[in-house]
Amino acid sequence: MKLTFTAALLAFVLPVLADPAVGRWVTVDDEDGSKKSVVEISVNDKGELQGTIVEILRAADKGKLCSECPDNFKDQPIEGLTFMWGLKNDGEGEWESGRILDPKSGKVYKSQAKVSDDGQQLVVRGYIGVSWVGRSQTWLKYEEPAAVASEAPAEAAPEVATEALTAEGAAESK
Repeated sequence: MKLTFTAALLAFVLPVLADPAVGRWVTVDDEDGSKKSVVEISVNDKGELQGTIVEILRAADKGKLCSECPDNFKDQPIEGLTFMWGLKNDGEGEWESGRILDPKSGKVYKSQAKVSDDGQQLVVRGYIGVSWVGRSQTWLKYEEPAAVASEAPAEAAPEVATEALTAEGAAESK
């Protein structure tokens, strides 16, 4: 009996955890096309999709609080804020019947999300009442930044030290 329950639970949970919506996405301003933030999309313990702002990309917006937001969101830091919640799975890469908070206006909307066929975009729709009364944003799949030059391999460090000592020794012998 236990084995049957466990198998049934895994059959339900594993496809949700492997859903293409899960992961990091870059939000894009639908007015000017600039990248705004990095969002971590995950499935909570109820099997519902949620989104948390993990990084603010615009320097002017870093450190801002959700000053216009209602209830428990009021005056919370936007970075680290779970602003999308309660979306229920409606097939692979498709989620509906959730809520999304606009940190700029403080308004909460109904929401739905769908991953593009190529898995590189997430279309998130916020709406009032019925889904055709609202607006959509297209988020981009997050790509890890390439290593920066300051992260040079450890074996390069001795050469720099040797060159510095050689230059120092040459200066002393003059």
